[in-house]
Amino acid sequence: MVKKSFSDMACSVAQAMDVIGEWWSMLIVRDFFVGGGRRRFEQLRDSLGISRNILTERLRTLTEAGVIEKVPLQEGGRRYAYQLTDKGRDLLPVMIAIMQWWDRWEQEPEQRYMKVRVRETGEEIAPMSVQNSRGQPLGYQDLFMTVLTPRGEMKIREWPLDFRSLTEDDRLELPMEAAEQKAS
Repeated sequence: MVKKSFSDMACSVAQAMDVIGEWWSMLIVRDFFVGGGRRRFEQLRDSLGISRNILTERLRTLTEAGVIEKVPLQEGGRRYAYQLTDKGRDLLPVMIAIMQWWDRWEQEPEQRYMKVRVRETGEEIAPMSVQNSRGQPLGYQDLFMTVLTPRGEMKIREWPLDFRSLTEDDRLELPMEAAEQKAS
């Protein structure tokens, strides 16, 4: 099967799937989090039960994308490990959100496989949520999306987006900007 690339699609979700959407990729990233951020090839292969060729390919993709980096185990050594980069560590909320979504909708509470706990206190973390800048939770109905166009930032009314259908009525006008314009 030939993998389709989403790199030319004007969508952050699609482009992210080029890196983390391949079969095994998020499980490899999970193993880095469980393993303290650094893993050897053999550790990953044994933990996941993944074939050498697939693991090699996924590690190459994650390395090229800057999610992990290859580091020598000792100075001047010939053996290497892989470790998460800052970009890779930023996937933690994504992984936790996926895990919590599954646990909420598909897993019996008493049969949950893993729990994420705070190291200092041992308490379980709170459910992930989308919040505004003041920390108030938001639902889907509270949000809208925009896209940058040559004519400015425009509201997306439906997907797939047809840029030709955008009109001046779709131009983004934030409530705070409108109030500022009226005041001046």
